[in-house]
Amino acid sequence: MARSLHVDLDELLRSLSESAPPEDEVTGRILDSAQELFAQHGMRRCTIDDIAEHSGLGRTTVYRRFEGRSQLITAVLARECRRFFGSIFLATAHLERVEDAVVEGMLTGLRSAESSLLSELVRTEPEVLRLLTVDAGPIIAVAREFLVHASGIGADPDARRRAQVVAEVLVRLAISFVADDRSVLPLDDPDQARADLHALLDPILGPLAALR
Repeated sequence: MARSLHVDLDELLRSLSESAPPEDEVTGRILDSAQELFAQHGMRRCTIDDIAEHSGLGRTTVYRRFEGRSQLITAVLARECRRFFGSIFLATAHLERVEDAVVEGMLTGLRSAESSLLSELVRTEPEVLRLLTVDAGPIIAVAREFLVHASGIGADPDARRRAQVVAEVLVRLAISFVADDRSVLPLDDPDQARADLHALLDPILGPLAALR
């Protein structure tokens, strides 16, 4: 029977804002098993017992790591978000031009979203969709500041504010692709998609690049 689903937004934001805790082998097995079951059956139908059995661990072991299903769901979502943002950071850290970093970051994010549990959950779990729509403000803020930091903008207030505006627009655009990736943007042709995004975004990003 399907159960109620609760995602603790405050705990999720806290997990994203703090450094990721070390993940031992047992915790990794639990999170991997939960992620697999969530993708296969949805979060509502999975119990702690299901996750324990799938991981080959006892339910007591799972409860030593996580207080309950809500905390485990939050941990899975936080890990997916970290992986998502991490893939963007790795793909853009070596790029000097703001325009190149933003375009490559968007393409990397969209490719990562295609295979991410987040995309599946956004499209199947109303509570997760709500986190990225009507309740998206806090998550957008975390993602926005991540991108501003990655852009290398200094402490100048005007430069930082412009960077925040650009980053927020890009985050909101990316969320729309996570929710529905159907688009005339040729994501299966990275070179053409990259050219299309540069044509669209370079005029917007040019003034921002000049402030670095």
